[in-house]
Amino acid sequence: MKSSLPHILAFCLLPGLGLSQGVPTNDSGLTARDIVETGDREADLAVQADKLAVRELIAEIEREQLETLRRILDAQTSFGGQGLPAMVSGLESGSGDPDRAVEAVYGTGEIDPNRGGAQMFGDASETIEQLIIRVAQETSGFAGVGRAGLSPVQWRALLQALIWQESRFTIGARSPVGAYGLTQIMPGTASDLGINPEYYDSPYLQVHGGARYLATQLNTFDGNIINALAAYNAGPGRVFEYGGVPPFRETQHYVSIIPERYNLYLSRIGGIDALGTIDPALLANANLSLTGHGAAFYGSNSPAAIRQAALRIADIVERISETEDVQESIALNTYARAELVRLVAARIRLQAARTRVLSAEELAQASARMAEGAFMDFTIREIE
Repeated sequence: MKSSLPHILAFCLLPGLGLSQGVPTNDSGLTARDIVETGDREADLAVQADKLAVRELIAEIEREQLETLRRILDAQTSFGGQGLPAMVSGLESGSGDPDRAVEAVYGTGEIDPNRGGAQMFGDASETIEQLIIRVAQETSGFAGVGRAGLSPVQWRALLQALIWQESRFTIGARSPVGAYGLTQIMPGTASDLGINPEYYDSPYLQVHGGARYLATQLNTFDGNIINALAAYNAGPGRVFEYGGVPPFRETQHYVSIIPERYNLYLSRIGGIDALGTIDPALLANANLSLTGHGAAFYGSNSPAAIRQAALRIADIVERISETEDVQESIALNTYARAELVRLVAARIRLQAARTRVLSAEELAQASARMAEGAFMDFTIREIE
C-alpha cells in the first residue's frame, strides 16, 4: 500500500500539467509597441487623407480656372462685344452732352480746351515785347499809320512808347476812372471796338485794340501824331474843341513824354522784330504780370473742366453693370485707365501754369536786384 501512493499523486498531477500548457502569456512590452505602431498608422492615414483632400481642392480650383479661361477665350474668339463701338463712341461724345465730350474736356495734343491754354502753353504764349511786335506787324497797314508816314519799325516804336506810358507793360493796370489793361482802354471805347468784355482777359486784345484806336486818331487828325496822342488821352472831342492839344496838365505831359520814349525805342529797334529793346527789369515785371494773369485766367476756367471730367468718370462707373460680356468688361476697364491718364495730364498742365508764374517771379526779382546793383554803383569817373 505504501508503494502505490506516489503513483497516485503523479497521476493526479498530470491533468493539471496539461491544462497549464494552453494558457497564453502576456508580454507588456510587445503590447505597448503594438499600440504605438497602431497610433502612428492612424496618424499617417489622417495625414494622407488631408493631403488627398488638399489635392482634390487644388484640382477643383484648377478645373475652375481652366473653365474661366476657356470662357474668356471663347468670348474673345466669339462674336461677343457687339456693343463695344456704341459704348466707346458714347463715352467719347460725352453720353450726348457736347460739353462732356473728350475733346471739350481734355482737348487734343495740339489744342488745350481751357480758354487760357493758348496764352499759357500755345503759340500765343509770348512775352510782352513779342506781343507788341506781332500787333505792330498786323496793324502797320492801317490807313492812319500810312497817313502819318510811319514805317513798320516807327509804328512799333510809337505803340511800345504808348504802352510804356499807359501801363508800364502791366496787364491788369486799372485807372481810377476805369481805363484798363496795357493800353488803358475805357470800357465804352472797348465796346465801340467790339472787344468788351473780352479784352479784360486778353492781353492781345488790349494791345490790338489800343493800336486800332491810335491808328483811328491818326487818320482822324490827318496823320498828326501829337494831336492823335492828345485825342487818345483826352478824347478827340477835346482836341477839336481846343483846336489842338487841350491845356490839361496830364495831356500836356502825355504828348511830350511819349515822343521822348518813342525816340529811345526807335534808337534801340534795329528791325520790326528786334528783341531786347525794353529795360530788363521792366520786361521781367511785365512778363510776371503777363504770366500771372494768364495763370489766373487758366485756373479760373479749370473748375468747369474738372466738373465735366467727374461726370465722365460717373458715366464709366454707371456702365459697369451694363456690360454684356467679357469683351465689353475688358474694354470698359481699358477705357477707364485711359481716362485716368487724361486726368493726370490735365493736372500736370494745371501745375505747370502755377510753376510758370513762380519762374517769372524769380526772374523779376533777379532783374530787380541787378537794377539795384547798378544804382548802387558809386564809381567816380575822372574828369579831364
